[in-house]
Amino acid sequence: MYIAVSGNIGAGKTTLVEKLANQLGWIAEYEAVDQNPYLIDFYQDMRRWAFPLQICFLSHRFRQGLSLTSSAQKMVMDRTIYEDAEIFARNLFQSGYLEERDYQNYLFLYSTMVELVAKPVLLIYLKGNTSTLMQRVQQRNFKKKIKKKNNEELIPFDYLNNLNILYDEWIRNFKLCPVITVDIVRTDLKDEENFYELVEQINLLIN
Repeated sequence: MYIAVSGNIGAGKTTLVEKLANQLGWIAEYEAVDQNPYLIDFYQDMRRWAFPLQICFLSHRFRQGLSLTSSAQKMVMDRTIYEDAEIFARNLFQSGYLEERDYQNYLFLYSTMVELVAKPVLLIYLKGNTSTLMQRVQQRNFKKKIKKKNNEELIPFDYLNNLNILYDEWIRNFKLCPVITVDIVRTDLKDEENFYELVEQINLLIN
């Protein structure tokens, strides 16, 4: 049993996953970004590194999915395997960074994997406009006192915007479980009142 927190880069997923896990007494399961050895190279040359990047993410996500499927523990998960294929890989293909044969190879592998992992009981979608997301990415890089996280400062605005368009399309057609959409521009989840209103919504849907 797990809740998925979904959204574009800079939407605040990791922070929300941590807060929800603490509040609900569940386990937080984070995206394996730091374990992807292709990410820094990808932002410097997307066409060269798109396919190995996506395969690496998919492999880690599949392993997470199998762990969730076999576990009796309740978890809050940062992103889903669905987003890897239906948003990130699709965006790279539509943008010309993935060749047709590589994309079809990827989709075949994804379609096999996705049948073997558990579906979330609830999905929380953090929705934000591209300007706000870009500003957040830049702010968190500026505030980090350690090495910047995966060269996120190299993310092109158009790349982030294309992801946003695909996210909105994906969420409109998502039917695997109930969805709570949070507009991060209008609703600041750092505010305790807003956060606890979200927790109440979650409890109503999963209990």
